[in-house]
Amino acid sequence: MSDASTTTNTASTPGSTAAREQATSIVDTIFDLGFGWAATGLKLGKTALEQSAKTLEQTAKALENLATELEKKDVQK
Repeated sequence: MSDASTTTNTASTPGSTAAREQATSIVDTIFDLGFGWAATGLKLGKTALEQSAKTLEQTAKALENLATELEKKDVQK
């Protein structure tokens, strides 16, 4: 067996340093992607909650205005 084939076989074995480094790199990349998606999801969730709060505030004001108008009409009668 030549030295070149021995080196190639060693580099491709699952327990070798190169294989472990590649596996670690893949796992790190997957975690980084997961964290990126989580951050994006949290930002979108925050935006959705803020928009919902604004909508609820507008609805509350509309109900208050309606109640005020009904009270005015009741007093006029």
